[in-house]
Amino acid sequence: MSTLLIQGDTSATVRRASFFPTHDALARHLLAILDRAAIGLRLYVCGDEAFIWRIRRLAYDAGLLPEETRAELNAAPRAVYCVHCSASHVYDALSEVECISCGINLGVRQHFSQRVGAYLGVCADPDRPYLEHRA
Repeated sequence: MSTLLIQGDTSATVRRASFFPTHDALARHLLAILDRAAIGLRLYVCGDEAFIWRIRRLAYDAGLLPEETRAELNAAPRAVYCVHCSASHVYDALSEVECISCGINLGVRQHFSQRVGAYLGVCADPDRPYLEHRA
């Protein structure tokens, strides 16, 4: 997966575009930029929820305030955390998925957990609880 970082004073004055092979490479570069940044810097992040919160956390730890960042969520595949087996996997942006690890049909909640870096998936069928499904 490659990641693009575009720098400029406004959307009309792009100074430089850089591609990074991994999110870790982007994070290292962004930390270096934030370390040298002047007051008034703004950060715009576009991606899936996990990417947005990872970059926001990095920016906040570097001293940016929440009002200095903007984000736009895209409909890319997203991480879902299964509350039954504690596994996280990436799925298309669907309201129900089957957990690859335990086989439970999960209803994907709209809540994104910053702590686990994923959307929460819970048993979608209350008439077939977890233990009954595994039997």
